[in-house]
Amino acid sequence: MACYWLNQSETTINIPEVEEICAVTYYKIEINIAGVRWIVSHRYNDFYELHNALVADHGVAKEILPPKKVIRNKSPSFIEERRKKLETYLRNVLNYLKRTMPRIFVEFLDFHKCDIYFMLQSLAFQFYFEADTILSSSKSFTFNPLQLHAVSECFRKPFPTVEQNDRRYDLSHVLDFCSQLNHLCINGSITKIANSNIVPNSLSFELSSFKSLQFLEIKNVSFDNVYSVGNLRNTLIKLCVHKTYITSISQILQCDVLHKTVVEDNQIWSAITEMDFSNNNLTEIDDSVKLVPNVKVLSLNQNKISSISNLSSLTELTHLSISDNLISICDNLHTKLGNVLSLNLSQNNISSLHGFSKLYSLESLDVSSNKICDVEEISCIGDLPCLENLILTGNSVATTVDYRVKVLENFGERAKEICLDNEKPSQPELDKVSILRALRIVKEGKTPTFNNNSFSNSFT
Repeated sequence: MACYWLNQSETTINIPEVEEICAVTYYKIEINIAGVRWIVSHRYNDFYELHNALVADHGVAKEILPPKKVIRNKSPSFIEERRKKLETYLRNVLNYLKRTMPRIFVEFLDFHKCDIYFMLQSLAFQFYFEADTILSSSKSFTFNPLQLHAVSECFRKPFPTVEQNDRRYDLSHVLDFCSQLNHLCINGSITKIANSNIVPNSLSFELSSFKSLQFLEIKNVSFDNVYSVGNLRNTLIKLCVHKTYITSISQILQCDVLHKTVVEDNQIWSAITEMDFSNNNLTEIDDSVKLVPNVKVLSLNQNKISSISNLSSLTELTHLSISDNLISICDNLHTKLGNVLSLNLSQNNISSLHGFSKLYSLESLDVSSNKICDVEEISCIGDLPCLENLILTGNSVATTVDYRVKVLENFGERAKEICLDNEKPSQPELDKVSILRALRIVKEGKTPTFNNNSFSNSFT
């Protein structure tokens, strides 16, 4: 990655060509620092304004800028001559200002966008004014991989002595901010930065500067480039990862571990209680999930998971969502999800509820948009003592005649406590349930009994 202070001898500035936009000539400046290249375009007037500022404030010789020309300043020969002179001008100015690099010159050449040191100076300037507000209000802050790469590189490499008199650009503001931040968002990108050859997602970075982080959100980032998570295994409470190409949970929880097949105690994320890995390419719930033993809320929606596995060690898990995956078989779920209170398995390929019959702690179950056809499947969950919310919409069973009544009948006396498809049963539905139950009891050769409210509205 570009760093002028560490690669001055490998830094070049050229103006290889010009372009005309709306009858205005722009000079395309190419900056190259040790193989990192970017292009910035400026009119002659921009050069003129820059030069006046440099002359006034930084001692640049007034006569080194090629002069203005009013007549015939559009001729190809004149533009070519000016291009060469402006190229020489920039090289001379860079050589003259190489110890100070004033901000106006830095921003003229977009060093603050593509050079890691000057990029951090821009962040330092921002945090000088905004850090207290962001931190005191518990707001999140978003970094991209390029900025995190800059943080990682600049605080582990020694820099030459830099003449910097403006405390607002002191890099310590960045380090202080990172060490106190509670909520970090990282947004990656495969698109090159501006007119450069810099691809953010190709850059490595680490997170050891974030000493107090509790909530981390990551989107569109390659975990292959994260080489250290620092202290996050001890501080992070909530972790969300979306829109990545990861196929296993180990790629996240062991991103900084070379041998991901080995799960060790020093890799445990002891503080995490909530984890959301929705909208990725996960194909399984691998064994590394045991590295979050205290997680209570786990979301794995919109992946490619085909089975529920390796969750028995998560004894604190109470809310599980694996919606929009490829799950078809759910056998003996009580051996895997013994303490789960809320379970969302909507938009899968489930056709049977037999595996749910012993989830005695379950309070809420969403199996909408699956392949449940037979209303008799509901009998498998009718005896769950804590179940109060059940969602079955989107299954063909929901098109059955008297669907709601037939479903509620399976819950017997508890039918009135069941919220089916986000709607509590009406009294007429409960009366019909009582009738169906009575008929079934008689059919079984028993004597039905009714509570005082039975049939209260049936014959009115």
